[in-house]
Amino acid sequence: MSTSTRSLKRKVYHETKEMIVITAYLWIVFVLLEVHKSVIVAENHINVASHAFALINALALAKVMVVARAFHLGDVTKETAPLVYPTIRKAAVYTLLLACFKIVEDAAVGLYRGRSFSQSITDIGGGTWKGILSISAIMFVVLIPFFAFAELGDVLGEGRLAQIFLHHRHLATTDLDIVRHSTPEASPEKRASA
Repeated sequence: MSTSTRSLKRKVYHETKEMIVITAYLWIVFVLLEVHKSVIVAENHINVASHAFALINALALAKVMVVARAFHLGDVTKETAPLVYPTIRKAAVYTLLLACFKIVEDAAVGLYRGRSFSQSITDIGGGTWKGILSISAIMFVVLIPFFAFAELGDVLGEGRLAQIFLHHRHLATTDLDIVRHSTPEASPEKRASA
C-alpha cells in the first residue's frame, strides 16, 4: 500500500471521527434547545420528530464545520497568543458561519415549498432578528468549550487530550510529566538555573 493511500485513509478516518464528535456535540445542544423550547411553550410532550430533525440538522452543520476546519477557517498562522483568543475567535467565526448556513438552508427549503423568506425562517428564533441573534448568542457560548477543547488538543498533540480525559489519572499524569520534561523549557538545566 502506497504512502499516499495510507495518508488518504488516515485523513478520511480523522475527518470521519471529527464529524461524529461534532455531530454528537451539536445534536445534544439542539435536543436541549428543543426541550427548552417545549418547556417555554408549555407543551406536555416532547416531539420525537424534533429530536430526529435535530440529528439531521447536527449532521448538516457538522459537515459545514468539518469542511470549514479543513480550510482552516478562523486560524491564524504561527499564533502564539493565549488559547483564549483563538477559542473566542473561532467560536465567533463559526457561529456566524452556522447562522448564515442555517438561514440559507431554511430559506432554500421554504422557497422549494413556495414560502416567502420571512415565513421560511420562523423556526430560527421565531423568525425575528432578535430571535436569530439570541439563538446565535447561545450558539456562540456553546461553541466556546468545543473550540477550547479543540485548541487545547492541538497544543497537546493528537489524542493527548482524549487520553487525559478518558484514561485513569495516574496514566495521564505520567504521560504529561514525560511531555513536560521533554520540552526545552522544562529541561533539567533550565530548572536547575531557575
